[in-house]
Amino acid sequence: MAAGGGVAVAAKAGSGDDGGAGKQGIGAATAGKGADRTAPPGKKPKPGQSPTGGPTAAPTTVPPTTPPATDQDNVRIPMPGYEPYFYSGDVVVDAAHGKVYLTAGKNTKDVVATDLDGGNPRTVAQVDGGAGMTLSPDGSKLYVAASAGSWVSVIDTTTYETTGLWIGKTDGTDTCPRDVALAAGLLWVAWGCDNAPAGVGRIDLETRQYELNVTVGDGSTRNLVSSPALLATVPGEPNTLLVGETDANPAPLYRFEISDNMLVLDATGSTDGGSVRQLAVTPDGSGVIVPSGAPYYHQVFRTSDLTLAGRYQTTSYPNAVAIRDDGLVVAGIDGSYEDDLWIFEPGGTEPILTYDFGHLPNQTTWAHHLQDGALAVHGNRAYALTDQLSEPGMLTLRIRELPA
Repeated sequence: MAAGGGVAVAAKAGSGDDGGAGKQGIGAATAGKGADRTAPPGKKPKPGQSPTGGPTAAPTTVPPTTPPATDQDNVRIPMPGYEPYFYSGDVVVDAAHGKVYLTAGKNTKDVVATDLDGGNPRTVAQVDGGAGMTLSPDGSKLYVAASAGSWVSVIDTTTYETTGLWIGKTDGTDTCPRDVALAAGLLWVAWGCDNAPAGVGRIDLETRQYELNVTVGDGSTRNLVSSPALLATVPGEPNTLLVGETDANPAPLYRFEISDNMLVLDATGSTDGGSVRQLAVTPDGSGVIVPSGAPYYHQVFRTSDLTLAGRYQTTSYPNAVAIRDDGLVVAGIDGSYEDDLWIFEPGGTEPILTYDFGHLPNQTTWAHHLQDGALAVHGNRAYALTDQLSEPGMLTLRIRELPA
């Protein structure tokens, strides 16, 4: 999920979405009855069933609408083991090979690849709890955090041969890698299991040697990160790493400078309520957008000192963001009856386009919800993953057109 690593770069359909039943995925759908579940901290309860998707709340300036999505725009992706509410995966676009890679986190094993149009979905590797991903600079390798163990899997993007990098504890307990990023020639790994210690470590890709805790602050080496984190790199600053915590409210943000293979604290910030759901750095490297559930807009921080620099006004609950190479912002929320994707010109105050993810055509189910951090963009397309309660073990890849 590391913004700036590889090509992982992060549209109003009719109410209730989506105009097409969705291309058949890599296996038969596993239908299941909806079950009452308690949302984790920071998540609102899901609404009752709505066969229409309900009314959408329009922004002050009503953006233009687009034609309904087609069958090809809604791709069913079976993910055995996946449970709604517990998504902790990633979406990465590999433009060089014409692929989109998908993981779904806890309790899943599949790394799924589709074509750029969502076609030919198939499992290309097995990774226990595949979570955050990043591509090597030349696109030849995909690094996948294995959150159900103590590994980072390395997938050859041509042959799909998979190897592993160990980043475990000496006592044998798991570290549960959550996200990965490449900076200063090293692989950085944010790790931490549920209700357990967390931190950021590094792996030397040539020697395979690793250190679990490499953060330095206040003149001493100490573990500054207390919950599993997301990572982002900054264009033009190869020795900078941004870190945001996923299980704190409000959530700390850190800017580290890499010196002697250590992360030296350079600046700190904080969300204004809510935990970090995704990090997206602007193409010029000046800002990072941080959706965090609350407040009900997408916060923009300066990368230089992590002070608040602006906002993209969306609504409750911001949970995803991606930025195109030209600065176009695609902001996502976890909404039931609101528009789910909000598209802004760089620095814009009103969306120029929105999309709503309701239930799929021919379904009478819970509304679909955009998953935390499950958003990427490439060219004129946004790629988002949604789920809904009555279909555990199933995600839907939504591909939506963006302005040229």
